[in-house]
Amino acid sequence: MKFVARHEGNEVAVEVERHGSGYQVTIGDRRMDIDLIEAGHFVHSLRFDDGRQFALVHERDGDRHRVTLGGRTLHVELFNPLALKRGGSDDAAGEGGTIRAMMPGRVVRLLVSPGEAVCRGAGLLILEAMKMENEIVAPADGILSEFFVKPGDTVEVGAELAHLES
Repeated sequence: MKFVARHEGNEVAVEVERHGSGYQVTIGDRRMDIDLIEAGHFVHSLRFDDGRQFALVHERDGDRHRVTLGGRTLHVELFNPLALKRGGSDDAAGEGGTIRAMMPGRVVRLLVSPGEAVCRGAGLLILEAMKMENEIVAPADGILSEFFVKPGDTVEVGAELAHLES
């Protein structure tokens, strides 16, 4: 999955791919192989391919993340800039609307059911594009009123994926 991480006003590209039993993570132009094992509700064991191992504490509130690693805490906002566009407006997500595909792809799976309440940043569906699975997230708190797609459907840029009522 591709993301953009925003920290202290700076943005950097982040890509996370499943790689064997672990993950291959690219942050900016730096690539690393890691293993991540859940050790508790917020605590994970993070092991790098060079053998270094750390306890990582991760807390999430929508697209905002607080990560503590090696005694340092970072507040990072993660978002997928290619995966969603609200119908009718590109302003800050604060209300419901039609969620549209920002790239062509294939719907892999739906993560919630129509009628479910969702919080901003909650995953709604997985869209496979360019051999990558992208999680389409809710742009605001609301009720997912309906999906316009089902698993296996292919969509073009701008296709309506779902509707979120605020």
